[in-house]
Amino acid sequence: MYPSSSSPPDFTVLVLTSGDGTGVSFVRCLRRAGGYRTIGVDTTLDDYLASEADERVLLPSVDDDRLIDAVNHLSAKHDVDLVYAADTNDVLNVISRNREHLIRPSFLPDLADHLRAEDKWQTYVRLRDAGLPVPQTRLVVTEEDLERSLVEHGSIWLRRTTGSGGAGSLATDSFALAQAWVDAGNGWGRFTAAERLSARTATFSGVWYDGDLFASQLRERTAWKYAHLSPSGVTGITSGQKTVWDEGLHELAVACVRAVIDRPHGVIGVDFTYGDDGRPYPTEVQPARFYSSVDFLAAVGINLPDVYCRLHQGTSSPRDGSLINPVRTTMYWFKAVDKLPLLLSAEDVDAIVGRTGQI
Repeated sequence: MYPSSSSPPDFTVLVLTSGDGTGVSFVRCLRRAGGYRTIGVDTTLDDYLASEADERVLLPSVDDDRLIDAVNHLSAKHDVDLVYAADTNDVLNVISRNREHLIRPSFLPDLADHLRAEDKWQTYVRLRDAGLPVPQTRLVVTEEDLERSLVEHGSIWLRRTTGSGGAGSLATDSFALAQAWVDAGNGWGRFTAAERLSARTATFSGVWYDGDLFASQLRERTAWKYAHLSPSGVTGITSGQKTVWDEGLHELAVACVRAVIDRPHGVIGVDFTYGDDGRPYPTEVQPARFYSSVDFLAAVGINLPDVYCRLHQGTSSPRDGSLINPVRTTMYWFKAVDKLPLLLSAEDVDAIVGRTGQI
């Protein structure tokens, strides 16, 4: 909800993995705000070609030290103000672990907080111990762990303790399939088994500074794109979503972040899945980077990457709560690979559903 005219002038952001969907959305948000220059850095040709950064650089796949050297070289060359890694991947982990070796600043949660939130088992333990509602979950170390989970729940949700986009996830009621899945993924001690919940999901996106929440927005997914191509039905590609306001869900999201992150700082979000009882259960606390949905949120009035850069720079930022879930009318966003996203109001969607009988 910042006007473009008040955007920080000539603020340069080095965006790593800029051609991934998360990076493209981040760059688009800064372009919407105005006053930014983006330097996109990618390590694959497809991401390099997809990048919409003002200037683009293609790096070969490099080891940790060489990546930091390359980032520092580009930071000095382009007089970078902020280094931002756009995706949950090895690049983000390298930047986070080596932040003290960067010649230009990043805006990340503390390393211990980042690593804890990246680990879904550690996240679950923190949430459980804080007394928050969580799906019953077990770390899969032995075959007995699988057997006990299946006996308790009938059908379980398997997933890796690290990764994004539904990596390694599988829903099954078969012990043989579950055992083979964990075996194939070399996942003993690296997978969790949880009770299966419903297909309804929601997300909280927030920007924090030194423990304080400055801006946030809730949204609810209406569908995963290409769900039929994934064993679990989760692809990490949201095809339909809408803005929502639910005070209880907002309060739960804030409580989840504070339970897992000792000092919330930078970008931290929360994923929820609803149970058959209609109750939201936190399934992940997402640290250090934005979801690809930030372009949708910027289109309806809350530009979180702009807030993020302003907070880092120390320029004016509302502290009156006006950016805490400011979009309380329902707006929809539909997108897919090779298609431009479409923004619709609730009235638009209702009219279409009324004519066709389906969404």
